[in-house]
Amino acid sequence: MKTKIQIKNGLLYTSIKLIHEGNYVIIDNVILDTGAFYTIITTDFLDDMGVEFSNEDKIIEASGYGGASSYAVRKRIDLIDCNGIKLDNFKVDFGEIDPNEKINGLLGLDFLREAGIIIDLVDLVMYTNDPGIIL
Repeated sequence: MKTKIQIKNGLLYTSIKLIHEGNYVIIDNVILDTGAFYTIITTDFLDDMGVEFSNEDKIIEASGYGGASSYAVRKRIDLIDCNGIKLDNFKVDFGEIDPNEKINGLLGLDFLREAGIIIDLVDLVMYTNDPGIIL
């Protein structure tokens, strides 16, 4: 299965779905970011799912482009689904990304590599050789 991606303002965008403890949230305006080592989502979506912090969560210091740093919470999520490409028990960072709130998250290299994502920039689609399989 091939999933359409969009180019907006020179960046690649998609949508994802997070599922945790029976709750889910669909998140639009997520950037496919091969330069981000970890996937990070704004903390608002934890509230939207009604998910609370647990003892297994970790507070991490995240550094971005230009050396700016901020803190985020790294939390294991039951399932992350990017239009049928799914990974279970995946760790997602939750923190501030864009103070103007136009970007809801960065789908990082951790997800892209583990899922085996192939990004086709000619046809603006992404896919994996094993679509629909939970890894």
